[in-house]
Amino acid sequence: MSAHTKKDDLRTTKTIKALNEAMFLLLEKRNFRKITVSDICGEALVSRATFYSYFNDKYSLLKYWLSSQTSDIFDSVNDTFEKLDITVNHFMHRNKTAITNIIDGADAETFNILYNFLYDILDLRIEKNINGKINPKYVVLSNFCAGGLVFYLSWQVKNRFPAEVPMMNTYSREILDKFAEWAGR
Repeated sequence: MSAHTKKDDLRTTKTIKALNEAMFLLLEKRNFRKITVSDICGEALVSRATFYSYFNDKYSLLKYWLSSQTSDIFDSVNDTFEKLDITVNHFMHRNKTAITNIIDGADAETFNILYNFLYDILDLRIEKNINGKINPKYVVLSNFCAGGLVFYLSWQVKNRFPAEVPMMNTYSREILDKFAEWAGR
């Protein structure tokens, strides 16, 4: 790899990191639907042309930001559904303002991004094979849980996060255990 390529890679990494951090900082201050690409560029100190060379729009940056949070979730989960559930609840409570600003007044595309983010996390954790064959129940389980989590997050935001993490962990773990039992795990 030439020195020029290394410099470009470092510049790319720094730019994407700056845009990602700008998204988080803006989500801590205001509602996602009110954030503009110009706001993001101003916060990240990059031009609009630079932004568009990496992301199609603010929605694609939101997807990227959420996926960057996934590594935090995966790093703290030991491949058990129970720990995943606990970690998602903690993530939600650690990022109350950002989650609130994503969900409050969200449009269909934003809800779809949240749904897909949660589905991808859940889908990786649900046993898909039984005796070498795909378990068709995993599709129902992954979709049901991801949809339930999106609406649970919406309920938490609407009610200003009244439920404490330990209480919600207990309830959701009971529900997930029943679903896992149903799915043949």
